[in-house]
Amino acid sequence: MEVKLAPSGAAALKVDALVLLQPEGPGRPDLRQSLASSYTSGEIKGKFLEFTLAHGVAGFAATRIVVAGIGKPGKLNTAGMAKLAGAAVRFLKGKGVTSIALGLEGEFATAEFVEAAARGAVTGNWEPDYLRTVREDLPQPIAEFAIAAGPALERAMERGKILGEAANVARDIAVEPPNLLDPVALSERARAVANAAGLTIDVLDRDRMQQMGMGALLGVAQGSAKPPVMIRLSYKPATPSSDSHLALIGKGVTFDTGGISIKPADGMEKMKYDMAAGAAVIGAMQAIARLKPSVAVTALIPAVENMPGSRAQRPGDIVTSLSGKTVEVLNTDAEGRLILCDAITWAKQ
Repeated sequence: MEVKLAPSGAAALKVDALVLLQPEGPGRPDLRQSLASSYTSGEIKGKFLEFTLAHGVAGFAATRIVVAGIGKPGKLNTAGMAKLAGAAVRFLKGKGVTSIALGLEGEFATAEFVEAAARGAVTGNWEPDYLRTVREDLPQPIAEFAIAAGPALERAMERGKILGEAANVARDIAVEPPNLLDPVALSERARAVANAAGLTIDVLDRDRMQQMGMGALLGVAQGSAKPPVMIRLSYKPATPSSDSHLALIGKGVTFDTGGISIKPADGMEKMKYDMAAGAAVIGAMQAIARLKPSVAVTALIPAVENMPGSRAQRPGDIVTSLSGKTVEVLNTDAEGRLILCDAITWAKQ
């Protein structure tokens, strides 16, 4: 989706739908006459996330007007703005709309609200059902989202777009089914992000981790036929502001049965999300590469599959972590702390 600042005032924008903010209380002066019946009937109250759609409203070039409730005056913050922009996009996606504009006026015509609106619109346009065979009933994505908020806010808009796209990258990875996203496939997704964003990537395989002594992580992985990996993404600023070095570590268990200490079957399908923290770190690194902060950042994603195979570790096993500390495994479903401790030690090193 293209996100941009509108070159003119909201009323002149020729878009499929123009979203205008309405707080609780009196109707907007520019809409009171055209939408008098909607106001007097109570259809438009200004409640947060209340949307009212109208066609051919006098005084506006847009095909449709969406009156978006923002709640009590003075209460809408940036988190609410992001939520409202995303909800407006989802509200309009199934209505034959491809271009949307959002009018931000007065107290909302600021860098903080523009950034939030851009971020919310991008995340609101995300579609998770890409694997569905029958796609005719899926809403079409929005092609263009414009923000009418005045000049000199391009950086805020771009930052919001970058953060929204990074969140969507994380979501794209997190919803992958576990038969398609094993640890190696997760590393390939990280490599694609790294190559596109200009990050450095290194992927440790089982042999390299054995040589280094990552016994805690390898103990978790030994019950699966899928090989484990340790993913490292690195960002180095052109001109560092200090010697500080930030580490981001995200758990990457691409499926977690619990191992020998197996989980209940009910809801186990949700254990494909046990790598969502790793996905979030990959998305964050994409944003970092594009925003170019002045501090070095290294991300580590220990990626394994926790399965109850014939070689799986047992309750009572003792493993030796990268730090040299031995760990007795009492419950194999406590795999997260085992893989993360080796990642934390490597980060410290």
